[in-house]
Amino acid sequence: MIRKRTPILPKKTILIATANAGMAAYFSRVRKDCRYVNMTVEYLRADSLEALIKATGKARIAGKYAVAWAVFGLDDFGIAPADITAAEPLAESRKVKLGWTSPNLSMWLFLHLKPLNVYVDNSSSFDSALAKVFPGYEPTAEYLTNEGQDLHLRLFSSFSKAILNSSAYNKIAEKKNGIMATSFPLLYQDIKEYCGEADLSHNQKLLAK
Repeated sequence: MIRKRTPILPKKTILIATANAGMAAYFSRVRKDCRYVNMTVEYLRADSLEALIKATGKARIAGKYAVAWAVFGLDDFGIAPADITAAEPLAESRKVKLGWTSPNLSMWLFLHLKPLNVYVDNSSSFDSALAKVFPGYEPTAEYLTNEGQDLHLRLFSSFSKAILNSSAYNKIAEKKNGIMATSFPLLYQDIKEYCGEADLSHNQKLLAK
């Protein structure tokens, strides 16, 4: 009697696209460290949020991705929180989700270490605070692909703390600007939905350090 085989359906894919080389390097490490085989990270050289959204939309169609995120920091384009709200209709029309940090990636990384009780829009404050914990830290592709390539792993155990801290901080930001300081928790919800739980079994020795 021939046994019926249960078909294994291919995983849906997710695209993380950014105009910031540092963010692209960081999420490439997230992909590698967690073994998210159906995540693709693309560095798109867009000079505006509108251009990033349009480029991400084209990449979504070309790659037939199930979901696409345009990821950026406000500092990348010199924009204000209100500009994100203004860009949302375009993003929706291109079926692109917006993943942002205000002002830059360092703010999100800082939330892994400490909560924020006041609104801070100065990126150098976050950069300096992280450099005290991780000597040489810079939110650049050069740092994140070389001496800081293990930064994601070192912060991974504090991920739940970052989610909680961002929730509290987003309330502070919304009172001030009418919009969250970061939508990364929503981005990570999609990553978990499409990629599943992180597989860090090959990094256990590094995590134990």
